[in-house]
Amino acid sequence: MIRTFAILAILAAALPAYAEDLPIVPDPTLTPGVIAATDEAEVCGIVDGKTYSQRHRKTTSAMKAEVCKRYGIQKAGREFEVDHRVELSLGGADQRGNLWPEEGFQHPSFHDKDRLEARVWRMVCKEHSMSLADGQAIFLGDWREGYQKVFGAAP
Repeated sequence: MIRTFAILAILAAALPAYAEDLPIVPDPTLTPGVIAATDEAEVCGIVDGKTYSQRHRKTTSAMKAEVCKRYGIQKAGREFEVDHRVELSLGGADQRGNLWPEEGFQHPSFHDKDRLEARVWRMVCKEHSMSLADGQAIFLGDWREGYQKVFGAAP
């Protein structure tokens, strides 16, 4: 029995980090956030039937794999996604410096951040009740604080 536990401990120590080890917010040294556009008309506009994020999406599987490697994780059957720190729909860049692996199985999760992204986009592009700069700033900081401000409750 002791030998079994010793073997399991050795195996566990040798395994790479998984999604459950991901931070709730991105590491600013690995993912500082990159803004590609600051013009609200460009970000909120439709060009040739495409939104800003559809026109500027360039993330590849290789980019996602590199981002995961930088964070020391590998996809291992747990729910997570490689996400943009500043959402493309809010003028974020589709570059490694704006990507991080975000967990979805714990709370708060990428599901909560997705809800915030959608709400902030509506506030910026549809309701015009928030400036694009203020919307982008929410995600350059701790998005959970932005969630609290927008929804009046913690995620």
